[in-house]
Amino acid sequence: MLKKLLVVLVVVSGCGEDEFQPLPDAPVFLDAAPDAPACPPVSGAGTTHGGTVAAPETWTAADSPHIVPFDTSITAALTIESCAVVRIGGGKQITVRSGGSIVAQGVAGLPVRIEANDAAAWVNIRTLNGGTVSFTHTTIDGGGDPLNGDPQVSGALDIAGPTAVVAGVIHADHLTITGSKSCGITLHDGGGFDASSTDLVISGSTVSPISSFARSLGTIPPGTYTGNTVDEIIIGNGAIAESMTIRARGVPYRVGTQANATIDVAAVTGVATLTIEAGVTMRFAAGATLRIEPATGTLAARGALIAVGTPAAPIVMTSAAATPAAGDWFGVWFGGLVDPTTRLDHVQVSFAGKASATGSDSCPYPNTTINDAAIRLLGAAPAAVFVTNTEVISSASHGIDRGFRSDTKPSYLPTNTITGFVGCRETHPRDVNGTCPLPVPCP
Repeated sequence: MLKKLLVVLVVVSGCGEDEFQPLPDAPVFLDAAPDAPACPPVSGAGTTHGGTVAAPETWTAADSPHIVPFDTSITAALTIESCAVVRIGGGKQITVRSGGSIVAQGVAGLPVRIEANDAAAWVNIRTLNGGTVSFTHTTIDGGGDPLNGDPQVSGALDIAGPTAVVAGVIHADHLTITGSKSCGITLHDGGGFDASSTDLVISGSTVSPISSFARSLGTIPPGTYTGNTVDEIIIGNGAIAESMTIRARGVPYRVGTQANATIDVAAVTGVATLTIEAGVTMRFAAGATLRIEPATGTLAARGALIAVGTPAAPIVMTSAAATPAAGDWFGVWFGGLVDPTTRLDHVQVSFAGKASATGSDSCPYPNTTINDAAIRLLGAAPAAVFVTNTEVISSASHGIDRGFRSDTKPSYLPTNTITGFVGCRETHPRDVNGTCPLPVPCP
């Protein structure tokens, strides 16, 4: 028996009306976001500039590329528009002098670009005698030829101030420096970043991202400093005369471009305080020393050190040698009457204790005349124990030299760890009248 297939249409009625209801509208998709803005490709011969900018000028994107084939001196305001391209000849430099400035006005997606005009690297853009530079959303590539100079103290940007006192003569905001044939930036003779600088990126340098006088270290802005041949910030000249902070910037600091470098912390008047942030690593070249007040004696120290790490982020002071060994560097020395603000907590001092010619007021041990140590107190007896939760590792001599005179002889052992030393964990101070016990205690 044939079965009939009955197809039933179900009619949905609404509002009392018998009719088919339309399906809901399909979602409407907006058009894709417009392309992000981009600089137009550079074409044409561009504009060739002479060797001076003595009156205000603006270098535009429309007139790009701006070719600088000569060493050029700038003594007036030079403005560089977003999307402008500047090309510097091989072996040439731009010097921004007193009264002169460069303001590169890139914006997000529309940067200024400064690059080589030919296959040879250009030397640098440098400031002298009060010249200033500002780079916003700018890329600088292919500079840093050290010529006959030391690549460790050369850079694509060479920043000096008008005096030895550090001034913010460079502003950097989303500045990228790539492919320098030395360092990315050098800071020296009072040259530093201004306080609003941020987002500095340096990569591809033949040496390091930054080489800086110690006095300018506190101005280095947040940024990314990896992807260079040596990812560390080089510290050259080591005088610190104003209070400043060495901040954790993601790479170590190396003290010294040559052997026997010294960082001295001492104000001309008052007290200069060096603060070191948790997590900072400082690597010391052979024979280097960190001296908080270089003068010995009982006068109040003109320098102070606040180095406070954490268990998870200690401050590390160690050797810069490829294969570190005890005695690679001298250590951390405190002269004068230690400033009451000075404090070391959760610090690691390793591979120090190199033999020196500087004596102290601690008692001599048999067959020794100088009590060298990784940490040395070379002045008056401190008011309190200021080194706590600190590790001294692999000293070529003593751990801590209590090189002062005191009848109370406060010990630095209860809260600190000293391992791998040659000699004593801490030396024994003379009595106030200069006498020593026999035998001299050697814990």
